[in-house]
Amino acid sequence: MKIKMGKLELGAVPRVAGIVDYRMPPLLMSGLVRQGVDIFEIRADLFGEPVDAVIEYIERVREEVQAPLIGTIRENGVNCGLRAEWLARLARYVDCVDIELGVPWWRSVVDSVPADTLVMVSEHDFSGTPDLAGLNGIVERALAQKADIIKIAAMANCAADVTRLLRFTEDCGEPLVSVSMGPLGSVSRTVAPLFGSLFTYGYLNKAVAPGQFSAEKVIAALNDYFPGRGTDPLLNRAGAK
Repeated sequence: MKIKMGKLELGAVPRVAGIVDYRMPPLLMSGLVRQGVDIFEIRADLFGEPVDAVIEYIERVREEVQAPLIGTIRENGVNCGLRAEWLARLARYVDCVDIELGVPWWRSVVDSVPADTLVMVSEHDFSGTPDLAGLNGIVERALAQKADIIKIAAMANCAADVTRLLRFTEDCGEPLVSVSMGPLGSVSRTVAPLFGSLFTYGYLNKAVAPGQFSAEKVIAALNDYFPGRGTDPLLNRAGAK
């Protein structure tokens, strides 16, 4: 299923999201775009700075880097009330805001999201991978939480966990990003797009999730699996918000 994040089309060819967990220089980010990073996820909770400082940084990035931005704030010591306030503010400066499934304050954030900003609702299960009924339940609850994109990241405790999530990704009729976490799930970081995952993540500084590969490694694999990725005229041409 195709959907646009900013001016970048998702669903036509696999995309790579690089995770920004510090004040990465925009010049370096522009170089990474030329190398194949399509999207940047700003992990504001890892910056160790107030939201005003993060927004000031994002505004600079938007001026200098031609790629869409995802903004998110995981718990990491940031209390619920502050997370809701910060995400609502962050949503005005990014192309997509990532809100965790089931947080009690989700509506206050979604109601403040601009019309041209996507809402991604994400579920992270660090204990295991739900069965098919559980996976369907996640999708249904995410849609009820006004998701434009659904993200499911689940720990793989056996090979069957990986293949179940991949099959679910292939059969799901909604815009989906799927990740199997942990050593057994690492293969999904490069093959999930073959099953319809809209994009996959790679770290730019250090891994922030179990089994995560570097963006460089993910890009190399996807360019091998999808020879058209490197010559796609729309690749890495996302405009500013």
